Formats: sequence, structure tokens, C-alpha cells
Amino acid sequence: RNNKNKTMTLTAINDDESNNGIRLNRPTIKTVIFDVDDTLYDVGTGFTAHRNTDGATNFMVDKLHFPTKEEAQIARNEYFEKYHSTAKGLAVMEADGKLPPLPTGITLQPPGRTKRFDAAELDDYWSTNLDFSILGGPDPACIEMFESILSKNNNNNNNNPPRELNLVAFSNGPRKYVSRVLKEIGLARFFAEENLFAVTDVLPHCKPDKGSFDLVLKRIGKPPPEECVMVEDSMKNVRAAKALGMKTILVVGKGRRRNSSSNGSDGSDSSLLLDRNAEDAEATKPGDAPDETDPAVDAVVEVASEIGDVLDMWLGA
Repeated sequence: RNNKNKTMTLTAINDDESNNGIRLNRPTIKTVIFDVDDTLYDVGTGFTAHRNTDGATNFMVDKLHFPTKEEAQIARNEYFEKYHSTAKGLAVMEADGKLPPLPTGITLQPPGRTKRFDAAELDDYWSTNLDFSILGGPDPACIEMFESILSKNNNNNNNNPPRELNLVAFSNGPRKYVSRVLKEIGLARFFAEENLFAVTDVLPHCKPDKGSFDLVLKRIGKPPPEECVMVEDSMKNVRAAKALGMKTILVVGKGRRRNSSSNGSDGSDSSLLLDRNAEDAEATKPGDAPDETDPAVDAVVEVASEIGDVLDMWLGA
């Protein structure tokens, strides 16, 4: 990888002697758990803002009979701030009696159905109706990073024995949608089906609930949290993972590092668009903007392609 203008920041995670602030004693890391949205693709694409506005409100109008997209957006944002998942938020919204009444002549189908919101319907809707072209396709640098991880898993060099890292994806989005995103950005092949977890696999829990992490860890063989790394853009989820004992990597978005040479807009149209898209996305995730100064954060990167550098530093290249 090209390390020019690297924006990665590392913090100490051990108490032994250090070299330029980086601890020399290597931690034991066996599992790396990746969030998907705004983590494995950049928040500046605009896809999250699209999903959390038109994607969510169109579903709420079409399927839950909200009278307007504006009313749907207000309700969605209120519950998302509490639960950090559109699917979980809509389920609780129904339990709270906050869905609009069914229009005259409309009945729930099929006969016998009792709940109006079905996470599987949201999953189908998003996986077929969202504009995935906004993601911009695969990122060659990110794919190279994952290929490097796999090659080091199979490394037989005596100086650097095989790592055997278990790669896991864990998203607060529904499963078909998450699978579609991973396919669109070219990363689906790096996550075995049994290592892909969506909110529909852990409901009624979702990140940052401890119960959601407990379910995922159980399904992947109960690794000690101290041997896991959580890669996230969400501060709520970073703090939850850290509280369990995991190491954490925060992804803040391209050009959005504090005190970075690439921080802030350079005035170009593309840079201004990235900034605007990131701000639009953060507006749909109230109270959860990245904070690299938080003590729960062990390392900070701008984009997913830099994650491998953190792992190399912690584990040895």
C-alpha cells in the first residue's frame, strides 16, 4: 500500500515499553468485527444520507402509511437517535403506538398478521429500491487491504507466523440489504455467510445493546472480547465494544481527521461534495458523530483501506 500522507492515528493499548508512543508488546487479536455502513465505504459517498432519508421515508409512506415523507422523517430520526437502527426504531415505534392509523379499507396481509412493521419487508424494500450506484463501486485500495489480511492469515514465514484472523461483518442494517452493499463494494467474498450478522439476526437487540454483541460472539465461537477488534464509525458502538473489553478502530471519513494534513475541504468541487454528503449523513444519525478524542477509541483512520495498517502495527507486519 502507498503510505504517503497516511492519516492513521494509533494510541497505546499496552503498558510495556514503547517506541515513539507505540507499544512494543503485541496484543493477542484473533477476531476483527467490521461494521458496514460508513465503515467499509466512505460516509462522503452520500449513500447513508440517501438510505436514511428517501430510503427510510419512502418505505414508511408506502408500507406503513405515513401521510408525508416529512412526518416520516421526523419520526424516523427520533427513534433512530434512541436505537441506532431504522429496523429496531420502527419496531419500537409500533410497540409505542406511534404508527399512523391504517387508511380506510386497508387491512394487514396476509390474513392473521398482527404486526404492521416487518423487518423482512424493510430488508426487501431496501435491497431492491435503494440507489446502490451512489456507493461508487468497489474501492481497489480497500480490496487490496482485505487481500493482504488473507495473505497474512496464510503466511508461513517464521518471522511472522500465520495470524488466523477471523473476519466478521456486523451491521445494524437488515441482512439482504447488508449482503447487497458488500457485493456492490466488492467485499462480499471476504465474509463467510456464517460470519455475516445483520440487525435481523439479533432483533430485538441491535448495536449498541450488549445483548447484540453477546449473540454475535456466541455464534462465532465465543472468542474472548479482549482478543477482538471492533471497527466502527459509530461512537455508541465503539463505546459498547470497548466496555466489553474489545480493542477499537474508529473510521471518521475521508478528510475528516482532526489535525490531519487532509482534514477539511480543499475547496474543490469533489471535496465540498464529500463534506456535504458526510454532514447530511451525520444529520440522519443524531448524537453519534465520530469523536476521535473519546477514551474508548484505540485507533483512528479516515477510510477502510487504512485498517490493515493498524492491524499490522498491533500485530507486526
